[in-house]
Amino acid sequence: EPCCFSQPKNLPVLAMASAMPTMPLCWLMAVLVVPVLGLTGPAARACQVFCEGDLLDAVQRQRIFADGKTFVDRPLRSDPEDVLEAFESLSNHSDAQALKDFVELHFEVEGHELEAFAPSDFSPKPPILEKIQNEGLKSWALGLHELWKDLCRRQKPAVRRFPQRYSALPQRHPVVIPGGRFRETYYWDTYWIVRGLLLSGMNETARGVVENLLDYVRDFGFVPNGGRVYYLDRSQPPMLMEMVNAIDEAHPDETWLQEVLPVIEKEYVFWMNSTLGHFLPSLQLNVYFSNAQSPRPESYFEDLATAKAAKRPKAEVYRSIRSGAESGWDFSSRWLGDGEHLSTIQAEKVVPVDLNCVLLRMERLLSRHLRQPRAARYARAAERRSRAMQRLLWSEDLGSFRDFRLDTLKHSEIVSISDFAAPLWAGLPEADQGLRLLKQLEHSGLLQMGGASTTTRKSEQQWDAPNAWAPLQLMLIEGLEDLASHVPDAMVLAEDLSQKWLRNCFEAWQKHKAMFEKYDAYRVGEGGGGGEYTPQTGFGWSNGVAMVLLAKNGNR
Repeated sequence: EPCCFSQPKNLPVLAMASAMPTMPLCWLMAVLVVPVLGLTGPAARACQVFCEGDLLDAVQRQRIFADGKTFVDRPLRSDPEDVLEAFESLSNHSDAQALKDFVELHFEVEGHELEAFAPSDFSPKPPILEKIQNEGLKSWALGLHELWKDLCRRQKPAVRRFPQRYSALPQRHPVVIPGGRFRETYYWDTYWIVRGLLLSGMNETARGVVENLLDYVRDFGFVPNGGRVYYLDRSQPPMLMEMVNAIDEAHPDETWLQEVLPVIEKEYVFWMNSTLGHFLPSLQLNVYFSNAQSPRPESYFEDLATAKAAKRPKAEVYRSIRSGAESGWDFSSRWLGDGEHLSTIQAEKVVPVDLNCVLLRMERLLSRHLRQPRAARYARAAERRSRAMQRLLWSEDLGSFRDFRLDTLKHSEIVSISDFAAPLWAGLPEADQGLRLLKQLEHSGLLQMGGASTTTRKSEQQWDAPNAWAPLQLMLIEGLEDLASHVPDAMVLAEDLSQKWLRNCFEAWQKHKAMFEKYDAYRVGEGGGGGEYTPQTGFGWSNGVAMVLLAKNGNR
């Protein structure tokens, strides 16, 4: 069997530091080759402008745009080689006005590659309305349903005709974007969007957005962070198997399922390839890891500032930042060495509870859906991961699961919703752990009047207190619902959290006429803050989660 299915080694804790990736020739090859699989053609040409080089550096250092993502989202009016040649002819690459004029001359506006699209499976009376009796909530659910039309886009034919001119990766099917500055598909966001689309009866649209992600795996071997060439150095929490399973449960299609399962297996190989740094064979567990060692193109200026403030080589800082971005929690005190300053980020040295729970569910779902003997291989892999997580990530003293830090060889000091939501959602707790987890959750300080806070640490990072995020609420609620089969009190807490989250979102909807990307767990009806960009509205995963909870609780 492949090395990723090998038996775990029972190493003492002090030997775990050896599990961190070293930097031999194979690592260097990974830096140069693996992140750009399939990029020998148009995408590689596009990367000359959107991923690296003097033009990117000059524009982003001068901060021509307040949001650096604006620049790298703007399509080229001509081929990248022509634009770069014109740039070289500029006499002064430090002249902000000259750079701004250059961009306006050679680039289209951001979002130019997209056009509005009316999905054919949109109905003015979605199935979810039948599940809700309260008229106020029914009106809200209908409003959420209507938002899908606002968030649905398709790429113009020019993206496929001239892909070298776009940072956007070509897609065969229409997409449902998160909203705001996020004008492309994002990997793990899509799972909760799919859940909402299925409740809206938009099954064809849901399957199409998942097919786009499957295409990424077919082309690159993994799903990138988002649908842009500058995201090809990293992925996000691997939720593609969950999306396929959700579609299969809503509308079973065994032929389609068996066609796409090998694609999921291909993605699994990416995550279990120790050469890429994601899989630590000595621990039989995974970490987030990017091989790139330069500022993120979309947050270039911010990364320069972070690296300048750090007390270590800039290349290490950039890699850690990108690894943290792969988590989807960009950023959180979970990844910070001192729990406070972004310059101390070391995300690749944290063994995260949630990533390994997602992979555990992937293994279990593959073992359920595949045929023998492949199914048995994934069942064994799931069992090995479960044992490894119990050994390393369960803290008997804390009575909960907790991230493990490879830099200190200790459990993290950060109390996070991921300590509870992910293990419960993955069915990880053993016999007596469920009740202990429930009690620890109730006394953790995470549960607030507007839902569960992301961590108990208040910081300037958006994946910390006081912010609360829709996907984590649903993960926790559904985990508690599963726990209730043998710990009945868990259902009481699940229903209470559902009510609090719906109230928070509903009051914000009434007050601001919008759905937020994130919410304030301490102030009901208000959006969250912090992070690298201004708060966004839209918003794909918040809409999807609200619809799921309305379907569960709409009559209460």
